[in-house]
Amino acid sequence: MKKSSLRAFGISCFLIGLVITFSETLNIPLLTSSETNAKEQYTTKISQLEKQLKEANEQISKLEKNEQPSEELVTEETPSNEETKATEEKVPEPSSTNQEVTDTLYIYSGLTPAQVAQKLKDMEIIKNSVEMELFLAQPEYATTIQKGQFELSSSMTTEEIANIITGKSR
Repeated sequence: MKKSSLRAFGISCFLIGLVITFSETLNIPLLTSSETNAKEQYTTKISQLEKQLKEANEQISKLEKNEQPSEELVTEETPSNEETKATEEKVPEPSSTNQEVTDTLYIYSGLTPAQVAQKLKDMEIIKNSVEMELFLAQPEYATTIQKGQFELSSSMTTEEIANIITGKSR
């Protein structure tokens, strides 16, 4: 009796293997519910994103076409002295050009030198985030950036800021 049940189990495994092999070669789906729905959702999402990309590209091209004539008009027309004086009075000068900005930088675990430099630029402590990123990417600074909060000011040099946030003193 045990031999016959073992033989029946072996034959059934063999038949299941044959069914799966033939269904894959003939592209007959065995499991249609979840796998097919996931694939359909994926393809519909891709097609929606492709449509959005196409629309965005069309809008960009329309905006570029609209901007080109306006630039030509600005260069062709020269305003009189009275018009330039009126526009100069209306446009406020940036207030942060000569003023010192002081702010607190918060650094937490996992921040990259690029993210630190971008935060400093957003706070208007530095003007060029790429310069700071390259400075912080140097081996002596990149591995020693400290977690915490740091009071920084726009009057500090790039090296001074780097020394403060890395805990080094030169």
